Amino acid sequence: MKISVIVPVYNRLEHFRALFICLLKQNRQIDELIITDDGSSQKILDYIGDLIPKASFKIKHIYQEDKGFRKTRALNNGVVNSEGELLVFCDQDLIFGEEYIEYMEKNIKKGYFLLCRPVSINEEEKNIILKKIENTNKYEELLKPLPKCYLEGVNKTLDTDRKRRILNILKLAKRGIKLVGMSYAVLKRDYMKVNGYDENYNGWGEEDDDFGNRLYVAGIKGKELKTPNMQIHLWHYSDPTKKHSMNEEYYYKRKKEIFSNKDYFCKNGCSEARDDVKVTILN
Repeated sequence: MKISVIVPVYNRLEHFRALFICLLKQNRQIDELIITDDGSSQKILDYIGDLIPKASFKIKHIYQEDKGFRKTRALNNGVVNSEGELLVFCDQDLIFGEEYIEYMEKNIKKGYFLLCRPVSINEEEKNIILKKIENTNKYEELLKPLPKCYLEGVNKTLDTDRKRRILNILKLAKRGIKLVGMSYAVLKRDYMKVNGYDENYNGWGEEDDDFGNRLYVAGIKGKELKTPNMQIHLWHYSDPTKKHSMNEEYYYKRKKEIFSNKDYFCKNGCSEARDDVKVTILN
């Protein structure tokens, strides 16, 4: 199947460069990379221009004007302009081993999304990795200096996810694994079945949870995915605006409707017009 990797970005493009390097080294090369930009002031070519000639996959840059945090619209922009049957979503500050895409493709099934659990590292560790990643052949070399407790923590979280999935199968829970947007994969037809992300979520918070709720009600369940090498979430300063979500009232209203009325198709989603979006092919 064709695979599209969709990465929402907003500045901090030195992190995205590290992700791009990981994509170049994949055992299973993707078919296209979609960089969906929420109005960055930084220029994408300043950070990956020298790497683009090395890519065997198509690269699309999709840009929307900066009108505040509009991740939901950015993600839907990416999907609407994608060609892949399998969609892999990565935060811009995620890095991963050579087997990452290969494992996504091997483990995806109709009616499921796959969720990975990256480990968050500190600022010092991030700076070391960003220096080393340019000239390191094997991803596992980047992991060697990291504390063993990181892997133990990832395995513990994946085990908890597995238990939640089983409770959902036994109908002891409405929902299994909670969808977290940092690293997951879903079939495009399943994404479109619920009309993608609800663009009524403006600003940070609850958008991934809402999307996950609607997938479950639509019959698309989550499954944890463990890869030979753990994924890493690169450290960055916390946005002070993300301490409290402005979307909570809308989220709980929608959650009740979704589960009570089986209302999994959001009205303000992928089907909305996108006349204000600029799409550029970079290679």
